[in-house]
Amino acid sequence: MDKETASRYVSEDAMAFIDSITDMLNAPYFAMNGMEPVSISMEKVSVKMKVRPQDRNSNGFWHGGAIFGVMDHCFAILTNIDGHAVAQNNYINYYRPGRGDEIVAEAVFINKSKSLYSVEVRAYDGDKMVAAEVCNAFRLKEVHG
Repeated sequence: MDKETASRYVSEDAMAFIDSITDMLNAPYFAMNGMEPVSISMEKVSVKMKVRPQDRNSNGFWHGGAIFGVMDHCFAILTNIDGHAVAQNNYINYYRPGRGDEIVAEAVFINKSKSLYSVEVRAYDGDKMVAAEVCNAFRLKEVHG
């Protein structure tokens, strides 16, 4: 995805970091799994993924790994907008099976400090929450220019 296309999803407050956002939207995992941005701001990121046959379990529901993959990349975009961060941990709870054709994940900050981000990510099947997680990311010292 080029910067011009990426900028369609980015709010004014995050536009100064369009280069790092574009990098995250071109990450191999994001692109190869057909993920797409919904909206990106400094405080909230939302992404979606169409559910393919290989994203379903033996019962026809969304595979937990597919759900987590969308949630994890949503978390990664949010925590890497204005610098580099790496995940430390993720605590996920699955509440109901996903049945639809699209996973939508939304990530918001719980807390920010100099060295640690805490984020809540939720995954939805339409208006039903399928899973929620709390994630922590360690902020690296270097930041994007």
